[in-house]
Amino acid sequence: MATYKHDHTHVTTPEPDKIIEFYTKVMGAKITKEIQSAGRRMVDVDLGGIPLRISGATGADKDWKGLRYGLHHLGLEVDDMDKFIAKMKANKVEIVTSPFPAGPGVRAAFIKCPDGVLYEVIEKR
Repeated sequence: MATYKHDHTHVTTPEPDKIIEFYTKVMGAKITKEIQSAGRRMVDVDLGGIPLRISGATGADKDWKGLRYGLHHLGLEVDDMDKFIAKMKANKVEIVTSPFPAGPGVRAAFIKCPDGVLYEVIEKR
């Protein structure tokens, strides 16, 4: 069985700075990381132990036909991306975006679960 670990919950918004300010100033979250992934700015905050990622766009936008803003997807870290994707394909799970380099030492893919939930699957090397 694969090993899973929660990586993040991603919120997309047309106004990332406004939402970041809300989470940090109003809710007391702390910014833990700011990254650029495929030209997109993403800000990670820690909301009392809940890892949130906030951005205006994601790597799935060109392929995803679901909600554009709000709770966008759940991030799931796996130890072997190729094995995970093969298992999903064998079980007829929709692969929204095939594995792609998301940053140094990081591969990502997006899958759509039968209940309509979008997951970003991340492999960190």
